[in-house]
Amino acid sequence: MTSRSPWGDSPLLRIGCGAGFSGDRWDAAVPVVRTLRALGGPAVLMFETLAERTLALAQVRRRQDPDAGWEPTLERFVAPVLRDCVQAGIPIVGNFGAANPQGAARRLQALAREQGLPALRIAVVEGDDLLAALPPGRLDGLLPPALRGQPLVSANAYLGAQEIAQALRAGAQIVVTGRVADPALALGPLLAHFDWAMDDWDRLARGTMAGHLLECGAQVCGGYFADPGFKDVPGLADVGFPILEVDADGGMVVTKAAGTGGCVDRRTVTEQLLYEIHDPAAYLTPDVVADLTQAELT
Repeated sequence: MTSRSPWGDSPLLRIGCGAGFSGDRWDAAVPVVRTLRALGGPAVLMFETLAERTLALAQVRRRQDPDAGWEPTLERFVAPVLRDCVQAGIPIVGNFGAANPQGAARRLQALAREQGLPALRIAVVEGDDLLAALPPGRLDGLLPPALRGQPLVSANAYLGAQEIAQALRAGAQIVVTGRVADPALALGPLLAHFDWAMDDWDRLARGTMAGHLLECGAQVCGGYFADPGFKDVPGLADVGFPILEVDADGGMVVTKAAGTGGCVDRRTVTEQLLYEIHDPAAYLTPDVVADLTQAELT
């Protein structure tokens, strides 16, 4: 296979998660990046900080201040790892743009200057904000009759992974998005590295599930599995964040940052695999409908 990967022809891509929601631990990404650097090879760091409520609140903040509307703790998430990621060639992909991805990109560029780094190549993925893109009233047909004509706080489409992949192939050091499907934050780097076709459904489904395992941060490392007294997990006070090692066929090994608490085993991965899955035979995303009923875990 001739790869267009920005990281060469390595048979693996490691993806680490630095946040699973807005307001997550600000220090969680530090041991993840330290582990990725120690392991070597191509790697990406993703931040998942956007929920539906979070996005609606971001839209409200942007109405009050046109320069606001991005993840309010963006700097605290990124500042501790930015220099290490730039020096190690580890791109950062995050949906911390929320309602104002351009504003987030400007703040990240300013943060780089403050740290004495050269200007960064920052890509911005836009197009999810339907209120900004469509004429007034155009969305009424998509709403229940009782809500038609009511003022909307936010209306955003879930975008997929292709634009993230294109940005990484073009050499982006940071990719800032608004509302994309959470798994797309991992699927995009996998598309960029392995050059999967957009109708290679099995690989797209596997890459999507890799993103699903990563997107909630510490949950796959025992945070969701833990039920003290019944299902005990060691070191929850310092629970680690996950790293996935994904191969060219979409097979993956789930691990976590070295020297951290929590655990990764078949049980923790199974619980996160099924987390918020409405239909295990038809997990809907913009890129693929994934059927995980035949997934094998060892």
